[in-house]
Amino acid sequence: MPSIFACFDVETTSLDPKKGHIIEIAVVKIDALGDIHSEWASLVSIDAQDLGRPDIHGITHQMLEGAPTFSEIAGDLMEIFSGCIPVAHNAGFDQRFVLSEWAKAGLGPLEFEVLDTLALARSLGLPGKLGALAENLEVPLIDAHQALDDTRALAGVLMKLIEKGAELGDLYEFQPPLFKPCLLYTSPSPRDRTRC
Repeated sequence: MPSIFACFDVETTSLDPKKGHIIEIAVVKIDALGDIHSEWASLVSIDAQDLGRPDIHGITHQMLEGAPTFSEIAGDLMEIFSGCIPVAHNAGFDQRFVLSEWAKAGLGPLEFEVLDTLALARSLGLPGKLGALAENLEVPLIDAHQALDDTRALAGVLMKLIEKGAELGDLYEFQPPLFKPCLLYTSPSPRDRTRC
């Protein structure tokens, strides 16, 4: 079993990656024993007025002022995911948004396979929604629809699913593209816009 999982979550302006954008992303790196290695999160500035559903994600235009663009954090993401197994809940959604933002930024081809905890949960007959699944598995989810809180819960859910014997199948260890963007931005907390 690979040593490090990179659990991640995005908050977006739409359900459609062709029309919408990522406005927050978080990654929690955890090993197969459940030890957290690192947490990273960032708001993401966009060149659009429509933020989708602030009543759900809680993100405002004021919060995005001074935040980096996706292209500015792309190098950080590649470094964080490098050598890890990317994991998301309802992974196709998050995966499509990351690939879409990568393409919109003109950063070239990207191979990005993601382990889906939704599929793992369903294979064990467990609830599909992250909140209900976390509750069923007694994993705390403090503030749903904030990327870092969702990702912390996701990491806990993954560990519980592994304990329950979920079959992970073939796992994909992310390798960044040969020519990756430079590292420009790091944020230790979900809504902290301080540059390095």
